[in-house]
Amino acid sequence: MSTAARPPADRPNIVWLLTDHHVFAHHMSLPGPKPLLKSHDRIAADGVSFRQAHAVCPLCTPARASMLTGLYLHRHEMVMNNGDCGSRLDFEPDTKLFSYYLRQAGYRLGYFGKWHVGEQRGCWDYDFEGWSMLGYGHAYWSDEYAEYLRQKNLPQAAADVEWHFSEPSRTGRGILLKDEPDWGHRMESCGVLTTPAETHEAYFVADRASRWLEQVAASGEPFCLRVDVWGPHQPYFVAEPFAGSIRPGEIPEYPNFSHALADRPASHRRFRDARHKRATVRTWAQWQPIVARSYEHATQVDAALGQVLDALQRLGLADNTLVFYTADHGDAIACQGGVFDKDSLMVEETVRIPLAVRWPGHTPRGAVSDHLVTHMDIVPTILAAAGAEMPEPMDGRSLLGLLADPAGAPWRRDLMCQHYGHGHPCFQRLCRHGAYKYVAHLDDMDELYDLARDPYELKNLAEEPAMRGLLADMQQRLARWMDEHDDTGEDSARLRSEFV
Repeated sequence: MSTAARPPADRPNIVWLLTDHHVFAHHMSLPGPKPLLKSHDRIAADGVSFRQAHAVCPLCTPARASMLTGLYLHRHEMVMNNGDCGSRLDFEPDTKLFSYYLRQAGYRLGYFGKWHVGEQRGCWDYDFEGWSMLGYGHAYWSDEYAEYLRQKNLPQAAADVEWHFSEPSRTGRGILLKDEPDWGHRMESCGVLTTPAETHEAYFVADRASRWLEQVAASGEPFCLRVDVWGPHQPYFVAEPFAGSIRPGEIPEYPNFSHALADRPASHRRFRDARHKRATVRTWAQWQPIVARSYEHATQVDAALGQVLDALQRLGLADNTLVFYTADHGDAIACQGGVFDKDSLMVEETVRIPLAVRWPGHTPRGAVSDHLVTHMDIVPTILAAAGAEMPEPMDGRSLLGLLADPAGAPWRRDLMCQHYGHGHPCFQRLCRHGAYKYVAHLDDMDELYDLARDPYELKNLAEEPAMRGLLADMQQRLARWMDEHDDTGEDSARLRSEFV
Protein backbone atom coordinates (compact mmCIF):
# COMPACT_ATOMS: atom_id res chain seq x y z
CA MET A 1 0.00 0.00 0.00
CA SER A 2 1.13 3.56 -0.66
CA THR A 3 0.13 6.26 1.78
CA ALA A 4 -1.17 9.57 0.47
CA ALA A 5 -0.35 12.94 1.99
CA ARG A 6 -2.16 14.09 5.09
CA PRO A 7 -5.81 14.96 4.27
CA PRO A 8 -6.15 18.66 3.43
CA ALA A 9 -8.10 20.85 5.80
CA ASP A 10 -10.52 21.79 3.02
CA ARG A 11 -11.13 18.24 1.81
CA PRO A 12 -14.45 18.07 0.04
CA ASN A 13 -17.65 16.31 0.76
CA ILE A 14 -18.45 13.86 -2.05
CA VAL A 15 -21.71 12.98 -3.78
CA TRP A 16 -21.81 10.31 -6.48
CA LEU A 17 -25.03 10.02 -8.48
CA LEU A 18 -25.25 6.77 -10.45
CA THR A 19 -27.94 5.80 -12.93
CA ASP A 20 -28.47 2.35 -14.41
CA HIS A 21 -28.64 1.37 -18.08
CA HIS A 22 -28.65 4.93 -19.36
CA VAL A 23 -29.92 5.86 -22.83
CA PHE A 24 -27.23 8.36 -23.70
CA ALA A 25 -24.58 7.91 -26.38
CA HIS A 26 -25.98 8.34 -29.88
CA HIS A 27 -29.45 9.09 -28.59
CA MET A 28 -28.19 12.49 -27.38
CA SER A 29 -26.50 13.43 -30.67
CA LEU A 30 -29.31 12.59 -33.08
CA PRO A 31 -31.63 15.31 -34.37
CA GLY A 32 -35.16 15.34 -33.01
CA PRO A 33 -36.34 14.82 -29.42
CA LYS A 34 -34.04 13.33 -26.82
CA PRO A 35 -33.85 12.83 -23.05
CA LEU A 36 -33.77 16.07 -21.08
CA LEU A 37 -31.04 15.65 -18.46
CA LYS A 38 -31.31 18.81 -16.39
CA SER A 39 -29.42 17.43 -13.39
CA HIS A 40 -26.56 16.17 -15.54
CA ASP A 41 -26.45 19.48 -17.38
CA ARG A 42 -26.62 21.41 -14.11
CA ILE A 43 -23.46 19.68 -12.91
CA ALA A 44 -21.76 20.07 -16.30
CA ALA A 45 -22.56 23.80 -16.39
CA ASP A 46 -20.65 24.26 -13.13
CA GLY A 47 -17.90 21.77 -13.91
CA VAL A 48 -16.56 19.41 -16.56
CA SER A 49 -18.44 17.16 -18.99
CA PHE A 50 -16.53 14.16 -20.34
CA ARG A 51 -17.74 13.36 -23.85
CA GLN A 52 -15.64 10.22 -24.21
CA ALA A 53 -16.55 8.47 -20.96
CA HIS A 54 -16.77 4.68 -21.09
CA ALA A 55 -18.19 1.90 -18.97
CA VAL A 56 -15.29 -0.35 -18.01
CA CYS A 57 -17.76 -3.16 -18.76
CA PRO A 58 -21.28 -2.61 -20.16
CA LEU A 59 -22.92 -4.92 -17.60
CA CYS A 60 -24.28 -4.11 -14.13
CA THR A 61 -22.40 -6.25 -11.61
CA PRO A 62 -18.94 -6.10 -13.22
CA ALA A 63 -19.16 -2.35 -13.75
CA ARG A 64 -20.43 -1.74 -10.22
CA ALA A 65 -17.71 -3.90 -8.69
CA SER A 66 -15.09 -1.93 -10.61
CA MET A 67 -16.66 1.34 -9.44
CA LEU A 68 -16.36 0.20 -5.82
CA THR A 69 -12.75 -0.99 -6.08
CA GLY A 70 -11.13 0.91 -8.97
CA LEU A 71 -10.07 -2.48 -10.36
CA TYR A 72 -10.60 -4.29 -13.64
CA LEU A 73 -12.85 -7.33 -13.80
CA HIS A 74 -10.07 -9.90 -13.90
CA ARG A 75 -8.92 -8.68 -10.48
CA HIS A 76 -12.21 -8.61 -8.56
CA GLU A 77 -13.59 -11.62 -10.55
CA MET A 78 -17.21 -10.44 -10.51
CA VAL A 79 -17.28 -10.75 -14.27
CA MET A 80 -20.99 -11.44 -14.86
CA ASN A 81 -24.30 -10.70 -13.17
CA ASN A 82 -25.60 -12.94 -10.40
CA GLY A 83 -22.74 -15.47 -10.43
CA ASP A 84 -23.42 -16.58 -14.01
CA CYS A 85 -20.97 -18.99 -15.64
CA GLY A 86 -18.85 -19.33 -12.53
CA SER A 87 -18.46 -15.62 -11.92
CA ARG A 88 -17.83 -14.61 -8.32
CA LEU A 89 -21.15 -13.83 -6.63
CA ASP A 90 -19.74 -11.69 -3.81
CA PHE A 91 -16.44 -9.94 -3.20
CA GLU A 92 -13.71 -11.94 -1.50
CA PRO A 93 -14.26 -11.61 2.26
CA ASP A 94 -11.12 -9.51 2.73
CA THR A 95 -11.82 -7.13 -0.17
CA LYS A 96 -11.59 -3.46 0.76
CA LEU A 97 -13.82 -1.08 -1.20
CA PHE A 98 -13.07 2.62 -1.60
CA SER A 99 -15.33 3.17 1.40
CA TYR A 100 -12.76 1.53 3.70
CA TYR A 101 -10.08 4.07 2.83
CA LEU A 102 -12.49 6.99 3.16
CA ARG A 103 -13.58 5.73 6.55
CA GLN A 104 -9.92 5.54 7.62
CA ALA A 105 -9.59 9.17 6.48
CA GLY A 106 -12.46 10.21 8.74
CA TYR A 107 -15.34 10.30 6.29
CA ARG A 108 -18.90 9.36 7.08
CA LEU A 109 -20.36 7.16 4.35
CA GLY A 110 -23.87 6.90 2.92
CA TYR A 111 -25.26 4.53 0.29
CA PHE A 112 -28.82 4.56 -0.99
CA GLY A 113 -30.35 2.42 -3.72
CA LYS A 114 -29.30 -0.40 -6.00
CA TRP A 115 -26.40 -2.67 -4.96
CA HIS A 116 -26.22 -5.69 -7.32
CA VAL A 117 -22.70 -6.68 -6.28
CA GLY A 118 -23.45 -9.43 -3.84
CA GLU A 119 -26.04 -11.82 -2.47
CA GLN A 120 -24.47 -12.33 0.98
CA ARG A 121 -22.91 -8.97 1.82
CA GLY A 122 -24.46 -5.58 1.23
CA CYS A 123 -23.35 -1.96 1.50
CA TRP A 124 -23.77 -2.06 5.29
CA ASP A 125 -20.93 -4.61 5.43
CA TYR A 126 -18.58 -2.03 3.89
CA ASP A 127 -18.88 0.92 6.30
CA PHE A 128 -21.91 2.50 4.61
CA GLU A 129 -24.98 3.85 6.36
CA GLY A 130 -28.21 4.13 4.40
CA TRP A 131 -30.56 1.79 2.60
CA SER A 132 -30.08 -0.87 -0.06
CA MET A 133 -31.04 -4.46 -0.87
CA LEU A 134 -28.99 -7.57 -1.59
CA GLY A 135 -28.66 -8.67 -5.19
CA TYR A 136 -30.48 -6.74 -7.88
CA GLY A 137 -33.20 -5.68 -5.45
CA HIS A 138 -36.73 -4.46 -6.07
CA ALA A 139 -37.48 -1.24 -4.22
CA TYR A 140 -41.27 -1.52 -4.56
CA TRP A 141 -41.26 -4.66 -2.39
CA SER A 142 -39.37 -3.11 0.52
CA ASP A 143 -40.65 -1.99 3.90
CA GLU A 144 -38.67 1.24 3.55
CA TYR A 145 -40.50 2.12 0.35
CA ALA A 146 -43.84 1.41 2.06
CA GLU A 147 -42.82 3.76 4.90
CA TYR A 148 -41.85 6.42 2.34
CA LEU A 149 -45.32 6.21 0.79
CA ARG A 150 -46.91 6.62 4.23
CA GLN A 151 -44.75 9.62 5.07
CA LYS A 152 -45.52 11.30 1.73
CA ASN A 153 -49.18 10.23 1.69
CA LEU A 154 -48.63 8.57 -1.69
CA PRO A 155 -50.49 5.61 -3.21
CA GLN A 156 -48.88 2.32 -4.19
CA ALA A 157 -47.07 2.69 -7.52
CA ALA A 158 -49.25 1.45 -10.37
CA ALA A 159 -48.77 1.33 -14.11
CA ASP A 160 -50.73 0.84 -17.28
CA VAL A 161 -48.42 -1.52 -19.18
CA GLU A 162 -48.68 -0.60 -22.87
CA TRP A 163 -46.14 -2.99 -24.33
CA HIS A 164 -44.12 -6.09 -23.55
CA PHE A 165 -41.21 -7.12 -25.75
CA SER A 166 -42.27 -10.72 -26.21
CA GLU A 167 -45.45 -11.49 -24.24
CA PRO A 168 -48.52 -9.36 -25.03
CA SER A 169 -50.38 -11.13 -22.23
CA ARG A 170 -48.23 -9.19 -19.75
CA THR A 171 -49.77 -5.87 -20.74
CA GLY A 172 -52.68 -4.45 -18.74
CA ARG A 173 -54.04 -1.55 -16.74
CA GLY A 174 -53.59 -0.66 -13.08
CA ILE A 175 -50.80 -3.12 -12.32
CA LEU A 176 -49.40 -2.59 -8.82
CA LEU A 177 -45.62 -2.79 -8.98
CA LYS A 178 -45.35 -4.20 -5.46
CA ASP A 179 -47.41 -7.22 -6.53
CA GLU A 180 -45.21 -8.21 -9.46
CA PRO A 181 -43.94 -11.75 -8.67
CA ASP A 182 -41.53 -11.94 -11.62
CA TRP A 183 -39.74 -8.63 -12.00
CA GLY A 184 -37.32 -10.15 -14.52
CA HIS A 185 -40.12 -10.58 -17.05
CA ARG A 186 -41.49 -7.15 -16.24
CA MET A 187 -38.19 -5.55 -17.28
CA GLU A 188 -39.14 -6.02 -20.93
CA SER A 189 -42.04 -3.59 -20.55
CA CYS A 190 -42.94 0.04 -20.96
CA GLY A 191 -45.98 2.12 -20.10
CA VAL A 192 -47.43 4.91 -18.03
CA LEU A 193 -47.02 5.23 -14.28
CA THR A 194 -50.58 6.20 -13.34
CA THR A 195 -49.57 7.33 -9.86
CA PRO A 196 -47.54 10.50 -9.16
CA ALA A 197 -43.94 10.61 -10.32
CA GLU A 198 -42.91 10.61 -6.67
CA THR A 199 -44.00 6.95 -6.44
CA HIS A 200 -41.17 6.00 -8.83
CA GLU A 201 -38.21 4.30 -7.13
CA ALA A 202 -35.81 7.07 -8.18
CA TYR A 203 -37.76 9.66 -6.21
CA PHE A 204 -37.86 7.33 -3.20
CA VAL A 205 -34.10 6.75 -3.30
CA ALA A 206 -33.35 10.45 -3.82
CA ASP A 207 -35.63 11.38 -0.90
CA ARG A 208 -33.94 8.94 1.49
CA ALA A 209 -30.51 10.22 0.41
CA SER A 210 -31.57 13.84 0.90
CA ARG A 211 -32.84 13.08 4.41
CA TRP A 212 -29.48 11.53 5.24
CA LEU A 213 -27.74 14.69 4.01
CA GLU A 214 -29.80 16.71 6.46
CA GLN A 215 -28.55 14.55 9.31
CA VAL A 216 -24.92 14.74 8.23
CA ALA A 217 -25.04 18.48 7.63
CA ALA A 218 -25.89 18.98 11.29
CA SER A 219 -22.87 16.94 12.38
CA GLY A 220 -20.29 18.85 10.34
CA GLU A 221 -18.47 15.62 9.44
CA PRO A 222 -16.99 15.21 5.95
CA PHE A 223 -19.08 12.71 4.04
CA CYS A 224 -19.30 10.63 0.90
CA LEU A 225 -22.77 9.78 -0.38
CA ARG A 226 -23.50 7.38 -3.20
CA VAL A 227 -27.00 7.44 -4.73
CA ASP A 228 -27.77 4.47 -7.01
CA VAL A 229 -31.17 4.50 -8.69
CA TRP A 230 -32.52 1.53 -10.67
CA GLY A 231 -33.64 3.67 -13.60
CA PRO A 232 -33.60 4.42 -16.40
CA HIS A 233 -33.18 0.65 -16.74
CA GLN A 234 -36.29 -1.07 -18.04
CA PRO A 235 -39.17 -1.25 -17.37
CA TYR A 236 -39.77 2.22 -18.76
CA PHE A 237 -42.69 3.36 -16.58
CA VAL A 238 -43.22 7.10 -16.87
CA ALA A 239 -45.55 9.42 -14.94
CA GLU A 240 -46.88 12.87 -15.71
CA PRO A 241 -45.53 15.41 -16.53
CA PHE A 242 -42.86 13.30 -18.25
CA ALA A 243 -45.24 10.87 -19.97
CA GLY A 244 -46.17 12.28 -23.35
CA SER A 245 -43.34 14.82 -23.40
CA ILE A 246 -41.70 13.05 -26.37
CA ARG A 247 -43.55 12.72 -29.67
CA PRO A 248 -42.67 9.26 -30.98
CA GLY A 249 -43.12 10.16 -34.63
CA GLU A 250 -40.42 12.81 -34.39
CA ILE A 251 -37.68 10.38 -33.34
CA PRO A 252 -35.56 9.68 -36.43
CA GLU A 253 -34.62 6.12 -37.28
CA TYR A 254 -31.26 5.14 -35.84
CA PRO A 255 -28.70 4.77 -38.65
CA ASN A 256 -27.84 1.22 -37.49
CA PHE A 257 -31.42 0.10 -36.76
CA SER A 258 -31.59 -1.98 -39.95
CA HIS A 259 -27.94 -3.05 -40.00
CA ALA A 260 -27.65 -6.59 -41.41
CA LEU A 261 -24.60 -7.31 -39.15
CA ALA A 262 -23.04 -9.36 -41.96
CA ASP A 263 -19.56 -8.05 -41.12
CA ARG A 264 -20.00 -8.48 -37.37
CA PRO A 265 -19.05 -11.22 -34.93
CA ALA A 266 -21.40 -14.20 -34.94
CA SER A 267 -22.36 -13.37 -31.35
CA HIS A 268 -23.98 -10.14 -32.56
CA ARG A 269 -26.17 -11.99 -35.05
CA ARG A 270 -27.10 -14.67 -32.52
CA PHE A 271 -28.28 -12.01 -30.11
CA ARG A 272 -30.23 -10.16 -32.80
CA ASP A 273 -31.83 -13.34 -34.12
CA ALA A 274 -32.80 -14.49 -30.63
CA ARG A 275 -34.39 -11.11 -29.94
CA HIS A 276 -36.19 -10.95 -33.27
CA LYS A 277 -37.58 -14.44 -32.74
CA ARG A 278 -39.36 -13.25 -29.58
CA ALA A 279 -40.06 -9.64 -30.48
CA THR A 280 -43.55 -8.16 -30.86
CA VAL A 281 -42.16 -5.20 -32.83
CA ARG A 282 -40.33 -5.10 -36.15
CA THR A 283 -40.56 -1.74 -37.92
CA TRP A 284 -39.16 1.60 -36.83
CA ALA A 285 -42.69 2.98 -36.54
CA GLN A 286 -43.45 0.20 -34.03
CA TRP A 287 -40.27 0.95 -32.10
CA GLN A 288 -40.78 4.71 -31.88
CA PRO A 289 -43.31 4.72 -28.97
CA ILE A 290 -41.03 2.42 -26.97
CA VAL A 291 -37.97 4.55 -27.62
CA ALA A 292 -40.01 7.60 -26.62
CA ARG A 293 -40.85 5.99 -23.28
CA SER A 294 -37.16 5.20 -22.72
CA TYR A 295 -36.27 8.86 -23.34
CA GLU A 296 -39.04 10.04 -21.02
CA HIS A 297 -37.88 7.55 -18.39
CA ALA A 298 -34.32 8.91 -18.51
CA THR A 299 -35.71 12.43 -18.13
CA GLN A 300 -37.83 11.38 -15.15
CA VAL A 301 -34.95 9.65 -13.34
CA ASP A 302 -32.65 12.61 -13.93
CA ALA A 303 -35.31 14.93 -12.47
CA ALA A 304 -35.52 12.76 -9.34
CA LEU A 305 -31.76 13.05 -8.80
CA GLY A 306 -32.17 16.80 -8.88
CA GLN A 307 -33.60 16.51 -5.36
CA VAL A 308 -30.15 15.56 -4.07
CA LEU A 309 -28.56 18.57 -5.76
CA ASP A 310 -31.31 20.77 -4.30
CA ALA A 311 -30.60 19.37 -0.84
CA LEU A 312 -26.90 20.22 -1.15
CA GLN A 313 -27.80 23.78 -2.08
CA ARG A 314 -30.45 24.15 0.61
CA LEU A 315 -28.12 22.86 3.32
CA GLY A 316 -25.23 25.09 2.31
CA LEU A 317 -23.08 22.13 1.28
CA ALA A 318 -22.78 22.70 -2.48
CA ASP A 319 -19.68 24.91 -2.45
CA ASN A 320 -17.49 22.27 -0.81
CA THR A 321 -18.91 19.14 -2.42
CA LEU A 322 -17.31 17.19 -5.25
CA VAL A 323 -20.20 15.83 -7.33
CA PHE A 324 -20.15 13.05 -9.93
CA TYR A 325 -22.98 12.05 -12.27
CA THR A 326 -22.51 8.90 -14.32
CA ALA A 327 -24.05 5.51 -15.24
CA ASP A 328 -23.04 1.89 -14.97
CA HIS A 329 -23.48 1.37 -18.74
CA GLY A 330 -25.63 2.29 -21.73
CA ASP A 331 -28.72 0.91 -23.46
CA ALA A 332 -28.85 -0.79 -26.88
CA ILE A 333 -32.58 -0.19 -27.40
CA ALA A 334 -33.58 -0.29 -31.09
CA CYS A 335 -30.00 -0.10 -32.37
CA GLN A 336 -27.59 -2.55 -33.99
CA GLY A 337 -30.16 -4.41 -36.08
CA GLY A 338 -33.11 -3.54 -33.84
CA VAL A 339 -32.35 -5.24 -30.50
CA PHE A 340 -33.44 -4.69 -26.89
CA ASP A 341 -31.30 -4.59 -23.73
CA LYS A 342 -27.53 -5.19 -24.16
CA ASP A 343 -26.40 -8.84 -24.08
CA SER A 344 -22.62 -8.88 -24.73
CA LEU A 345 -22.45 -5.97 -27.16
CA MET A 346 -19.52 -3.58 -26.77
CA VAL A 347 -21.10 -1.08 -29.15
CA GLU A 348 -21.12 2.67 -28.55
CA GLU A 349 -24.71 2.57 -27.30
CA THR A 350 -23.79 0.21 -24.44
CA VAL A 351 -20.23 1.35 -23.69
CA ARG A 352 -20.53 5.14 -23.77
CA ILE A 353 -21.93 6.79 -20.65
CA PRO A 354 -22.57 10.25 -19.22
CA LEU A 355 -19.94 11.67 -16.87
CA ALA A 356 -20.18 15.17 -15.45
CA VAL A 357 -18.11 16.39 -12.49
CA ARG A 358 -18.16 19.62 -10.51
CA TRP A 359 -16.05 20.83 -7.60
CA PRO A 360 -16.50 24.55 -7.00
CA GLY A 361 -13.19 26.36 -6.91
CA HIS A 362 -11.38 23.39 -8.44
CA THR A 363 -13.12 22.86 -11.80
CA PRO A 364 -13.71 25.44 -14.52
CA ARG A 365 -17.36 26.10 -15.30
CA GLY A 366 -18.86 24.59 -18.43
CA ALA A 367 -15.68 22.87 -19.57
CA VAL A 368 -15.70 19.90 -21.94
CA SER A 369 -13.12 17.11 -22.17
CA ASP A 370 -12.67 14.61 -24.99
CA HIS A 371 -10.05 12.59 -23.13
CA LEU A 372 -10.69 8.85 -22.78
CA VAL A 373 -11.96 8.10 -19.27
CA THR A 374 -14.02 5.46 -17.49
CA HIS A 375 -16.22 5.47 -14.42
CA MET A 376 -13.51 3.30 -12.81
CA ASP A 377 -11.43 6.50 -12.64
CA ILE A 378 -13.86 7.94 -10.10
CA VAL A 379 -12.52 5.78 -7.24
CA PRO A 380 -8.92 7.09 -7.32
CA THR A 381 -10.27 10.60 -7.93
CA ILE A 382 -12.31 10.42 -4.73
CA LEU A 383 -9.44 8.98 -2.71
CA ALA A 384 -7.01 11.60 -4.00
CA ALA A 385 -9.43 14.48 -3.32
CA ALA A 386 -10.04 13.19 0.20
CA GLY A 387 -6.34 12.72 0.94
CA ALA A 388 -7.05 9.07 1.66
CA GLU A 389 -4.71 6.12 1.29
CA MET A 390 -4.45 4.91 -2.31
CA PRO A 391 -4.42 1.09 -2.42
CA GLU A 392 -2.29 -0.92 -4.82
CA PRO A 393 -3.03 -2.13 -7.38
CA MET A 394 -5.30 0.61 -8.67
CA ASP A 395 -6.37 0.28 -12.32
CA GLY A 396 -8.30 3.55 -12.44
CA ARG A 397 -6.52 6.89 -12.67
CA SER A 398 -7.34 10.05 -10.74
CA LEU A 399 -9.16 12.70 -12.77
CA LEU A 400 -8.01 15.59 -10.57
CA GLY A 401 -5.51 16.86 -13.14
CA LEU A 402 -8.14 16.84 -15.88
CA LEU A 403 -10.68 18.51 -13.63
CA ALA A 404 -8.27 21.39 -13.02
CA ASP A 405 -7.15 21.61 -16.67
CA PRO A 406 -9.54 19.65 -18.95
CA ALA A 407 -7.65 20.50 -22.15
CA GLY A 408 -4.00 20.68 -21.17
CA ALA A 409 -3.36 18.13 -18.43
CA PRO A 410 -1.35 15.06 -19.50
CA TRP A 411 -3.56 12.01 -19.89
CA ARG A 412 -3.68 8.50 -21.33
CA ARG A 413 -3.81 8.23 -25.12
CA ASP A 414 -5.68 4.95 -25.24
CA LEU A 415 -8.00 2.91 -23.07
CA MET A 416 -9.02 -0.70 -22.34
CA CYS A 417 -12.48 -2.01 -21.39
CA GLN A 418 -13.48 -5.64 -20.73
CA HIS A 419 -16.39 -8.03 -21.20
CA TYR A 420 -16.82 -11.69 -20.27
CA GLY A 421 -20.40 -12.13 -21.54
CA HIS A 422 -23.91 -11.81 -20.20
CA GLY A 423 -25.33 -15.15 -19.06
CA HIS A 424 -23.07 -16.92 -21.56
CA PRO A 425 -19.31 -16.68 -22.19
CA CYS A 426 -18.29 -14.00 -24.69
CA PHE A 427 -14.71 -13.00 -23.89
CA GLN A 428 -13.83 -9.56 -25.27
CA ARG A 429 -11.37 -6.73 -24.81
CA LEU A 430 -11.93 -3.23 -26.19
CA CYS A 431 -9.23 -0.69 -27.01
CA ARG A 432 -9.84 2.97 -27.90
CA HIS A 433 -7.17 5.22 -29.36
CA GLY A 434 -8.21 8.56 -30.78
CA ALA A 435 -11.19 7.93 -33.02
CA TYR A 436 -10.30 4.27 -33.52
CA LYS A 437 -12.06 1.49 -31.66
CA TYR A 438 -10.95 -2.14 -31.64
CA VAL A 439 -12.86 -5.00 -30.02
CA ALA A 440 -11.00 -8.31 -29.80
CA HIS A 441 -13.29 -11.36 -29.59
CA LEU A 442 -12.05 -14.74 -28.43
CA ASP A 443 -12.98 -17.40 -31.05
CA ASP A 444 -15.01 -14.90 -33.08
CA MET A 445 -14.56 -12.08 -35.59
CA ASP A 446 -12.87 -8.92 -34.30
CA GLU A 447 -14.21 -5.40 -34.78
CA LEU A 448 -12.41 -2.23 -35.89
CA TYR A 449 -14.07 1.13 -36.50
CA ASP A 450 -13.13 4.68 -37.36
CA LEU A 451 -15.66 6.49 -35.19
CA ALA A 452 -14.82 9.88 -36.68
CA ARG A 453 -16.10 8.74 -40.06
CA ASP A 454 -18.44 5.99 -38.88
CA PRO A 455 -19.91 6.87 -35.45
CA TYR A 456 -22.70 4.29 -35.77
CA GLU A 457 -20.30 1.41 -36.52
CA LEU A 458 -21.81 0.57 -39.88
CA LYS A 459 -18.60 -0.79 -41.42
CA ASN A 460 -16.29 -3.20 -39.64
CA LEU A 461 -12.73 -2.63 -40.88
CA ALA A 462 -11.10 -5.56 -39.06
CA GLU A 463 -10.76 -7.76 -42.13
CA GLU A 464 -9.98 -5.01 -44.65
CA PRO A 465 -6.50 -5.62 -46.14
CA ALA A 466 -5.77 -1.90 -46.18
CA MET A 467 -6.41 -1.73 -42.42
CA ARG A 468 -3.91 -4.42 -41.35
CA GLY A 469 -1.41 -1.82 -40.16
CA LEU A 470 -4.01 -0.04 -38.06
CA LEU A 471 -5.29 -3.38 -36.74
CA ALA A 472 -1.79 -4.40 -35.67
CA ASP A 473 -1.25 -1.06 -33.95
CA MET A 474 -4.51 -1.37 -31.99
CA GLN A 475 -3.63 -4.93 -31.00
CA GLN A 476 -0.23 -3.79 -29.75
CA ARG A 477 -1.87 -1.06 -27.69
CA LEU A 478 -4.33 -3.54 -26.23
CA ALA A 479 -1.56 -6.03 -25.45
CA ARG A 480 0.34 -3.32 -23.59
CA TRP A 481 -2.74 -2.51 -21.50
CA MET A 482 -3.23 -6.19 -20.70
CA ASP A 483 0.41 -6.53 -19.63
CA GLU A 484 0.44 -3.38 -17.53
CA HIS A 485 -2.72 -4.39 -15.67
CA ASP A 486 -1.88 -8.10 -15.23
CA ASP A 487 -4.68 -9.21 -17.56
CA THR A 488 -2.78 -12.42 -18.32
CA GLY A 489 -5.17 -15.29 -17.59
CA GLU A 490 -5.71 -18.31 -19.82
CA ASP A 491 -8.41 -16.72 -21.99
CA SER A 492 -6.41 -13.50 -22.21
CA ALA A 493 -3.42 -15.46 -23.48
CA ARG A 494 -5.60 -17.29 -26.02
CA LEU A 495 -7.02 -13.99 -27.21
CA ARG A 496 -3.58 -12.52 -27.74
CA SER A 497 -2.48 -15.61 -29.66
CA GLU A 498 -5.06 -14.63 -32.29
CA PHE A 499 -3.52 -11.20 -32.91
CA VAL A 500 -1.95 -10.62 -36.33
